[in-house]
Amino acid sequence: MTEDDELARIKKKKLEELMKRRQDILTPKPPAVIEVFTSPTCPHCPRALEMAKQLAMEMPGIQVVEQSTATPQGFAKAALYNVQAVPTVFINGKRAFVGAPPSIEALRQAVK
Repeated sequence: MTEDDELARIKKKKLEELMKRRQDILTPKPPAVIEVFTSPTCPHCPRALEMAKQLAMEMPGIQVVEQSTATPQGFAKAALYNVQAVPTVFINGKRAFVGAPPSIEALRQAVK
């Protein structure tokens, strides 16, 4: 391989990296999904769910999903995610809080 070939290859690779970076900047971030695992008998679950809903009103693009462990679907998803306590909050499929978030600001930071 000549120096010119090597230089052309490096330039091409650099241009591809720059184009990808530009595309990442121009492509809007997908909306955040906050899943709150709840139980009907849990005294802390309503607060966790309310915080998630409040944040969704403040920040466009956030979807809140309540996963009640009292339903077959919620129970199955809790088993899949290995949820051991309620409330448990997941953001984009990653466990963020076991128990209610300490504050709406803590939840906001976890979403960012």
